[in-house]
Amino acid sequence: MKQNLLKVLIVDDEPNTRNLLKLCIDWESLGMSVIGDADSGIEALDIMQETKPDIVITDIEMPYMDGLMLSKQIMSQFIDVYIVILTAHEQFSYAQQAISIGVSDFILKPIDPEMITNTLKKLRDKIIEERNRLTQLENSYEYIKSNHAQLKNQYLNALITGDTATIELINKLDVAKTLPSNLNGQTQIAVINILFDTYYNQMQSRQQIIQNCINYIDSSFSYNKNLYVFNDSDDYIVLLSDDVTINLPKVCEQIVSYFRTNLNMVVYCGIGTITSSVQHIPFSYQEAKNALKLCYILDEAVVYNHNLDLPKADYMPNKDNPLEYLILLVKSALPAQATELAVNLLHESLEKGFTDLNPIRYFAIDLLTQVTNALREAGVPNSELKSNEVYYSDLMNKHVYADIEKYVINVISELCDKMSNINNCKQNNTFLQVIHHLENHFSDPDLSLTRLANQFYINPSYLSRIFKKFTNSSFSDYLLELRIKKAIEFLHSANYKAYQLAQMVGIPDPNYFAKCFKKVTGLSLQEYKNKMNIT
Repeated sequence: MKQNLLKVLIVDDEPNTRNLLKLCIDWESLGMSVIGDADSGIEALDIMQETKPDIVITDIEMPYMDGLMLSKQIMSQFIDVYIVILTAHEQFSYAQQAISIGVSDFILKPIDPEMITNTLKKLRDKIIEERNRLTQLENSYEYIKSNHAQLKNQYLNALITGDTATIELINKLDVAKTLPSNLNGQTQIAVINILFDTYYNQMQSRQQIIQNCINYIDSSFSYNKNLYVFNDSDDYIVLLSDDVTINLPKVCEQIVSYFRTNLNMVVYCGIGTITSSVQHIPFSYQEAKNALKLCYILDEAVVYNHNLDLPKADYMPNKDNPLEYLILLVKSALPAQATELAVNLLHESLEKGFTDLNPIRYFAIDLLTQVTNALREAGVPNSELKSNEVYYSDLMNKHVYADIEKYVINVISELCDKMSNINNCKQNNTFLQVIHHLENHFSDPDLSLTRLANQFYINPSYLSRIFKKFTNSSFSDYLLELRIKKAIEFLHSANYKAYQLAQMVGIPDPNYFAKCFKKVTGLSLQEYKNKMNIT
């Protein structure tokens, strides 16, 4: 019990005063114990080195070292020590000076036991309150230190799900200092999924591999303090970037490539669009998950949501919901997969043991209605879509299951065709923007497919496909022909030498330029000049 008592040291050059203080105060009832007394400041400092008291009661008037000097020494040499000054009435100004240098309180002589007791009670309560607060802070610090990773993961998950209550709670802790604080600028989310085979069916093995992958990403990109990596409730690996200078698509391409090579597993990554405020982070997260679903369909390692035009609000496909997956297939203009899934859903309805066609009809009506409504919400004009009434009228007139199935297949195929036309228009718009950029930047020697894709936030493989689709040639061939075409235009305005033309069209090596010129035109540069009479 006495170990918890506050330790008190009495310092006064008068023995009677020291003894009176020891005897007239019920120290134990105050939760205190007098561990020693001293007749000078010098002796008091020696005793303090051994006993480490909590409270020092000292007189001001003492030989060799007075109470003020002792107080200054105590404040400079010891921490968490509280000082009470004893002073005569005429020395009141000294007491004020003592308080200004950090002394806790002062008491006027002659000694009044009641006054001293009341003063010590207040001081005791203050000490206990302060130490309790420090204990709480220390416990909080230890908790934060030992649970930092967990708190960080909770905070980042709260950001991507829009859990404002958790965000506000964790923001009050010191851990928030190591988390993204200014997310009203450029923020982007990527989601990586590792598809495990049966060998890794045990949850512990899966989680350990995922954690090792997170650790790898964390260590590999630790130089960038604005890239955060964590796992979500679906055990996807999530990357959050709040720095516009971070090329998140490029980072993801590197990570996926590394994992596919070293884990020998199928790894996919979906990337959401860049958001401009913390409220929109959940949308980028959902967009990234939508893009991830297209990875499975297209079998592409990385898909950017920039290529999609999925809604950003309430409707978000769920991988465990076949109807939502069907909607995604239709939006992606994949008729074979979409009609196959629609037929499977109809077959499942049949297997439930219906004795008449009405339940099948209603199911088919509801299926087509929901798909159509989703396309309408995505911006497909009403004029391009059938109404619910039409579906009802048409299907209620089907008296054989085969006719119902055929009707659903035809409607789904028509909807896929409409989405294909819409997507082609969007592809065409994207392609025109890229072509315009090439026309204005062909002289840039660093121009490449990957760099251009990153600039337009397009998957490089996607950009390569639309180039092949619209030009019937590869990107590199198109760029080469464009540069030679520009070189010929320059040549007709002046008789430039090969090295000059090479620099002007973004091919620094004159010898390589000469080979490219002949490859495209079928003539050497000099032969072309002679043929065109360029002198």
